Amino acid sequence: MIELKANKQTFNQAFVWCTFVLAIFPILTFGLRSVFTIIWAFLGIGCYIINKEKNKYSKKYILFLIVAVAPFLYLCLSLIYTENLNAGFNRLTKMLPLIVFPIIFYLNKSTFDHKKIKKVLWFFSISVILLVVYQILYSLSNLEYLLADLSNEEIVRNNLSKYTALEKEVINTIKVRRFRNFIIKLTDTHFTYQGLWIAFVIFILLNKAAQLSKTNNKKSYILIFIALTLLLWMFFISTRMPLMATILAYIGTLFIFNKMGLKKQLKICALVLVALVSSYIIFAPLQVRVNEIFKSKFELPTKGNDIESYNSINVRNGIYVCAFATIKENILFGVGVGDSQDSLNKCYKDKIGAKIYTWEDYNTHNQYLFFFLASGIIGLLLFLILIYINFNQALAIKHKEYLYFIIIICLISLTENILSRSDGVMFFSLFSGLFLFNIKKLE
Repeated sequence: MIELKANKQTFNQAFVWCTFVLAIFPILTFGLRSVFTIIWAFLGIGCYIINKEKNKYSKKYILFLIVAVAPFLYLCLSLIYTENLNAGFNRLTKMLPLIVFPIIFYLNKSTFDHKKIKKVLWFFSISVILLVVYQILYSLSNLEYLLADLSNEEIVRNNLSKYTALEKEVINTIKVRRFRNFIIKLTDTHFTYQGLWIAFVIFILLNKAAQLSKTNNKKSYILIFIALTLLLWMFFISTRMPLMATILAYIGTLFIFNKMGLKKQLKICALVLVALVSSYIIFAPLQVRVNEIFKSKFELPTKGNDIESYNSINVRNGIYVCAFATIKENILFGVGVGDSQDSLNKCYKDKIGAKIYTWEDYNTHNQYLFFFLASGIIGLLLFLILIYINFNQALAIKHKEYLYFIIIICLISLTENILSRSDGVMFFSLFSGLFLFNIKKLE
């Protein structure tokens, strides 16, 4: 009997520690993420079996599970009318954590108490901090390359040979591209996802610092310094939407959980505005990225091969034009998960004709539009219900990190398909499952 109890405890500990390992996924290779997810799932099923008599499943959490897996299952149903089945299966394979994590967390929802959840958050935070420090140090060791004048190769590649003199803004734009490509090759992670992780960690650090400051604990200054360093890195990598999401989500969470008058709220908003304007002036990469918005506005990319006229804004404009045009013709059921990209590519070719859309596949760059395009109005509603359940639960248990997490997900989903890559789907699935199926009120 004692031996059986010890074995149960060992198995449970293995499951919890495997969760901690999964939380450091930002510094794990894609292969290791998959391996540990499989191990974690099997450990989770084993924990459910040996602890079955302890688990009680109320109607509330059964409903949460149905809502959590419904968007993925409905995408699976869209395979019925999908022509490109290979693309559909590949897409669903990448999105498997959407169904794996909620099921395993549901089966073991009594395993994670307040302390264990905090540990998961700190394992994740430390991994992101290490990732950023590594990038900063590596960038500093390669400053000569990053700050060098434009090479002939860069001039030719960006179709700038025809110009006798280049404007400073054009030079800065190419240098920002050089820096961003340098970092992407180094980490194999897109800036949007890195910005998403950093945004969450900044809040975790500042929230902990606020708690420590109440007891005059000097560790709060260290946490604030680290948070500011992460924020500065976000300005350097110029992740526009994650930056905006960081600020808006922090203000939103602050206003919701801290009672303050209108006068104080206006002062905070004014301070944030001044900080943003100052950052625009100080950080050249951010200035370049913001100027793209004002320069392009609602223009579409041209039909020529003039790469210097393409930027992230006019390319996105074309994406949204095609996404809405395709959705309009397939409102009820969508085009199917396997045909979503093919439908967009056809529209890019027929409606816009810009060469840049032939260089790589451009998805909807909006998570809501993806569900609408792939599975119609029903698929979109299922995803919105999942978001709402998470938001409502965060408010109900009054958990700051949970609310902040779901707000940044909502905001960044406006400009990115965060569930299209391992970096995004792991982040969303891990923390939404962890928070949603936690029994006790966290704070």
